[in-house]
Amino acid sequence: MTNQPKRVLTIQSHVAFGHVGNSAAVFTLQRMGIETMPINTVQFSNHSGYDVFSGQVFTAEQIAEVIRGLRENHFLEKVDAVISGYIGKVGVGQVIHDVVREIRKHNPDAMYVCDPVMGDKEDGVGFFVDETIPPLMKEALESATIITPNYFEFEVLCGKSVRTLEDACSEARKLIANNHYLKTVLITSFRVNDTDDELMTLAITADEAWKVTTPRCHYVPMPSGTGDTFTALYLAHTLNGDSVEKAITYTTSTLYALVKDTPNGSHDLSLVREQAQIIEPKELFKAERLL
Repeated sequence: MTNQPKRVLTIQSHVAFGHVGNSAAVFTLQRMGIETMPINTVQFSNHSGYDVFSGQVFTAEQIAEVIRGLRENHFLEKVDAVISGYIGKVGVGQVIHDVVREIRKHNPDAMYVCDPVMGDKEDGVGFFVDETIPPLMKEALESATIITPNYFEFEVLCGKSVRTLEDACSEARKLIANNHYLKTVLITSFRVNDTDDELMTLAITADEAWKVTTPRCHYVPMPSGTGDTFTALYLAHTLNGDSVEKAITYTTSTLYALVKDTPNGSHDLSLVREQAQIIEPKELFKAERLL
């Protein structure tokens, strides 16, 4: 009898056109052989980077009602991991944290991967979420197994400026030491200098740290959904048994390939057209061991 595929509950946004939130994560996970149970926090025509978008934002109560059906059918007992991305309201975040606790009653080893979406350094964007969300993301550290902040979000979680690789490793390990479930901190878009033409992706655990360096793509605009795809890729590699070194190597290389092969000016990744690179990126940027 063959092993059953791993199963992920992914609670994120959904768009009819393009690839952000669940519209990026579900395809990526499935392409990697992972069963998915998507719950949509919004249903929009497309993401807000376009001039016009329309649709509906679901309430915490509506999301909890979907979870109720999963519970009563005993589907929550079959979950190996949970992903959360952009959270617009504190109530939705509480529903996510509650379901993570419930799933762990059935499967104590279940992972929770939190992409703590809050803002970005690029082009001086700063925060783009409500002021109630950063405290919620700090609370999420208490139950997350893996977090995937970008450079800006990592500094918010640390509560201080982080300028060197040594500081990044030290601060990440403080987060790991202070939070029971937290095992891995992934930091995207890390730069020692703002003028660097390369970006580093860091993977830090209590006893190992890796960096992957890729060229910086100067696209205007940058395609949306990169963080959602990155998070899904890393989780899939982890669930498939890959080491931290291999997971961060292939995740970063795939994401770079998807961005590079997306036409400049596109709002969305060429995820379907370039889907072969989810499995085998054309160019492999190997992880280098740090501290």
